[in-house]
Amino acid sequence: MIKNERQYRITKSQADKFEAALDALNKDTAKDPLLAQLERDAMESQLQELRELLQEYDELRSGQRHVIEVRSFDELPNALVKARIASGLSQKDLAERLEMKEQQVQRYESTNYQSASMSRLQDVVTALGLSVRKEVFLPSPPDSLPSLIERVAVAGIEPDFLLNRVFPPQLSDRLRPTQRSTTHEDFCMASSMIGRIYGWDVDELASGKPLSLRSEAAGMARFKLPSGVNQKKASAYTVYAHYLALLVLQATPDLKPRPIPVDSDECREEILTNYGEVTFESSLSYLWDCGVPVLPLSDSGAFHGAFWRSDGRNVVVLKQKTQSVARWLNDCLHEFYHAGQEPEQSERTVIEAPESSPERRDSDEEQEATAFAGDVALDGRAEDLAQMCVDLAGGQIKRLKSVVQSVSEMEEVDVGSLANYMAFRLSLQDINWWGAATNLQSNDSDPWEVARNWLISRLNLSRLNSVDREILLLALSNPTR
Repeated sequence: MIKNERQYRITKSQADKFEAALDALNKDTAKDPLLAQLERDAMESQLQELRELLQEYDELRSGQRHVIEVRSFDELPNALVKARIASGLSQKDLAERLEMKEQQVQRYESTNYQSASMSRLQDVVTALGLSVRKEVFLPSPPDSLPSLIERVAVAGIEPDFLLNRVFPPQLSDRLRPTQRSTTHEDFCMASSMIGRIYGWDVDELASGKPLSLRSEAAGMARFKLPSGVNQKKASAYTVYAHYLALLVLQATPDLKPRPIPVDSDECREEILTNYGEVTFESSLSYLWDCGVPVLPLSDSGAFHGAFWRSDGRNVVVLKQKTQSVARWLNDCLHEFYHAGQEPEQSERTVIEAPESSPERRDSDEEQEATAFAGDVALDGRAEDLAQMCVDLAGGQIKRLKSVVQSVSEMEEVDVGSLANYMAFRLSLQDINWWGAATNLQSNDSDPWEVARNWLISRLNLSRLNSVDREILLLALSNPTR
């Protein structure tokens, strides 16, 4: 927050510089459009934050804000500064009331009264004529960032995940083994980012009590974890992914949902009509056209993919460990099918286990979704082509790889998509052919990067606050798979 006239002038100057930089960026035609848009969105968000700080100070100075609520001891320092400004007092005026030098008040406010004793805080409250409940003067227990990280690890949130996906780089650098030098401000920053994702407030994080994940909001009840999967880690990651999905919906407010076809022929025909061919890129475009944003994640483990519907809006999460374009295409269409189911429900969740897991293989809805994806990708002939491969192979698994290649050439279909569907068919008979299918699938491009660039080009980052924006951008950077 802005605490004095000097800071106000500096903030006003920064806002003016951002406006000038935005104007220059808008005139720079040589810059890559995607990166320019991302930079523009970030700058507009920062400019908006500066304007809000200036507006808050203006309102306090003019007496427009009369009520300043304080719910805990941690909020008291900022409340004292706001109360001073709203009272029309300068730092010098307050110093005179407290019978101390102006520089001491400046030091108090610049450090959020960290060096002030309890009696001095009460003196400031009295000098400002405030009424503060006595329970506010019961401060939170001493905090330690390393101990906080250890506590959230017990809840399933691993330290490396926090460093790579939750904390901003400057904070992560201070937490590396060679550093380990953190401050109270670091603790507050870390608590703010962890708390926003997992629904814990600062007092809860500082209390020392065991932390419980609120995984019901992410629809974990419907997700059957494969054997051998760490339940706490999977739940923690799923809550994180669900939070990101909601941020994507928040940052795409102009994306209007429309009816989603669950008939494979209709879906394929619409893609061909609009784009001329069924590819991962064209299917991705089609989902966006239907008002379904796609969030690609690059972390391994936890779950395989997901679909969420929140307040009537759908969002798909793709999370493959391979760079197989055919596998990403299948997952894209697979989740799209889920998005078309039960359209009358305003809230819906599907979280995917790996393709080879019994949880996915034995589900009727999962089989329907995979058949839908196969038919869209394979000209509506997925089942016929699979049976043709079985017949030509004479029932011998060792011949299937060469047969699938031959059938794809003969029938002019994508070999990767045919191999993917063939592996799905065999999995229904408890035959794991996913490894062979992967060997037949192209990985010349990076589907994660393709989907990430689509998402970035359509995000309105100005709709997110600075903490949420940082969390989302970290998720879309530095692949870890």
